[in-house]
Amino acid sequence: MRHTAAVRTTPPVAARSVVATPVVAHTLPVAETALDATVMMSTDGRITGWNTRAETLFGWSAVEVVGQPLVNVIIPPRYRRQHRAGLARFRLTHSGHVLDRPLDVTALRRDGSEFAVQLSITALGDGTGIVFVGFIRDVSAERAMGSALRDTEAQFRSLVERLPGIAYVDELGGIGRYVSPQVESILGCTVEEWLADPDLWIRMLHDEDRARAIAQLAGGEAAGGSFTYLYRLIARDGRTVWIRDQASVLRDDDGRLAVHGVMFDVTREIGAQADMELDLAERQRISEALRRLPAGRPARETAAAICAELVNLPHVDMAMVYEFAHDGSVIPLGQVVPSESPTRIGEPLPADRAAYLRDSSTGPWIDEWRPQPDDTPYQRAWHRVGLKVAAYVPFGTGETTHGLLGIGSSDPIGSVEAARWMPSVADIAAVAAALLVPELGSRRAQDTTRSQLARIIAHGEFHPVFQPIVRLGDGTVVGFEALTRFEDGVPPERRFALAEAVEMGAELEAATMRAALLAAAELPTRAWVSVNVSPTRLADPRLLRLAAVAKRRPLVLEITERQPIEDYAAARDALDKVTGSVDVAVDDAGAGFSSLRHIIELRPRYVKLDLHLVRGVEGDPARQALIAGMVYFARDTGCLLIAEGVEKAAERDTLRRLGVPFGQGFLFGRPAPVSAWSAAAPSAARRAGRRRAAEPTD
Repeated sequence: MRHTAAVRTTPPVAARSVVATPVVAHTLPVAETALDATVMMSTDGRITGWNTRAETLFGWSAVEVVGQPLVNVIIPPRYRRQHRAGLARFRLTHSGHVLDRPLDVTALRRDGSEFAVQLSITALGDGTGIVFVGFIRDVSAERAMGSALRDTEAQFRSLVERLPGIAYVDELGGIGRYVSPQVESILGCTVEEWLADPDLWIRMLHDEDRARAIAQLAGGEAAGGSFTYLYRLIARDGRTVWIRDQASVLRDDDGRLAVHGVMFDVTREIGAQADMELDLAERQRISEALRRLPAGRPARETAAAICAELVNLPHVDMAMVYEFAHDGSVIPLGQVVPSESPTRIGEPLPADRAAYLRDSSTGPWIDEWRPQPDDTPYQRAWHRVGLKVAAYVPFGTGETTHGLLGIGSSDPIGSVEAARWMPSVADIAAVAAALLVPELGSRRAQDTTRSQLARIIAHGEFHPVFQPIVRLGDGTVVGFEALTRFEDGVPPERRFALAEAVEMGAELEAATMRAALLAAAELPTRAWVSVNVSPTRLADPRLLRLAAVAKRRPLVLEITERQPIEDYAAARDALDKVTGSVDVAVDDAGAGFSSLRHIIELRPRYVKLDLHLVRGVEGDPARQALIAGMVYFARDTGCLLIAEGVEKAAERDTLRRLGVPFGQGFLFGRPAPVSAWSAAAPSAARRAGRRRAAEPTD
């Protein structure tokens, strides 16, 4: 503990002049040339001499300390009582046990810091008195170095004894001088056994390595320097231990040459290298197999090729590729299995097995197939064909798992050996995803769309709306076009296009048409009803039955352009079979070549001018000329024109002036449920048409 009372900037008592005794005067020149700090003290404990080295060592000048009690200047407070007692004893006995022998003590500097010194005290006298002369050497650095050296030696020994190998020092020729304790954990020999038997290392060498290792050691000793060699030792428990021996021939402190080295246990490293070589060969084989997989082929063909490659893996004699269908089922796409196995391509697995595979497909896994009392018939069937272990790797894109690769073995290799399959199967699964997912994903999307459409049709998740068609001359409502709105808000054009893409267009169109015709019963009696029909539906027998639903109401079949008409003769024959008050309308005239050909080939009762032809017609002479030509054509062929998309009074007035008889658009009414146009309020419908017809021109 530091005592601040010992820290001074001035001596304890005011400095005073001291006349040196003869002995002091005699010794001062010697003290000034000494390498050590020299301090002289009288028998009463006061400082009588203080050389330059003492000034440097303690921080006090001679002027400041000569005449002061030495105990207050350089002795730490905890030792001062002992110092005073020793000085008093000397005055009584004229002897002291600290004289004329080196002492290791602690001294005090001016700044209060303590440090280690070596002190030698001599008592001198010349008849006039006795003076104690102390020679003081700072040994703090030496002690620190010694402590550091001891620490370093301890750390070095600790490091050597923690090495992952056996450190040793041998004389040339093999007599051991040192071996680290690891010799027991690695080879099963005690340190004492190893050092006592110079031939123990030779006897433990593997028979196939003994001659070579001894020769390599002898050559390394003869050449000097560093050398490394690899060999096997047989441990006490019979294990084969691969050793990489790194040695150097060095000269010891006594001048003798010795072999310093470390024997590293590289058994695991050698095993890993062998495994890596096997893996490298396997990866090369897999790479060649992947190049053989067909691209752009149907999913089942690709799955069969994948299975054929999987059974080339070591111990693999069964392989499967499963598809995860949208409805939760798991279906084999391809397989190489015994004929007695319980799975067939294209047939879903049992529901409980499918659920297990789906739930487990968060990553690769291994199943060991051991018979259990509660096995299902499916599991017992696999036991009968000899399945012992199976590994599975899911494949897909992003968060979606599209399927599963499975491989199995009838060899009882266990899960540890089966784990070696995983890197190869994972590589194949990655390629399987690239080859199979496009088709499987499309199929899943189609299945999802089909399920959605089936639900929409079954639950009637849609409703018809009707938009009026008016006579431009007086605004009278003469007919209504039936349109469909879906409850989920999907645009009708998109929903019907999706239905066509998954081959459910006929079902959806029939359902929506039936709903529209049933609802139309509430419309004004004399107004016709126009329903949209795809050209391919014209020959559908359901169309005849649906036409009957309209009963006595005039029915117009509006031919859409969702699909092209390949055979116009067949289309005309189909229309001829639709009996009753049924007329035909061609939609979007002027929008493209197909609608114009429909007019020529089908000879419809109504032709609907495309809204893009109508929009802004009042200010476009080119549009007016084209519509005038259509009016002339209609009069000559006996059909009637209906202008679509009329939104402004100016458009209505221009169309009326050009001779277009009918119009349809927001100017006359937006599509609305049947209740807005019901037969219970026919006058309201007529008034709505007249009111809009009477609106001023924009």
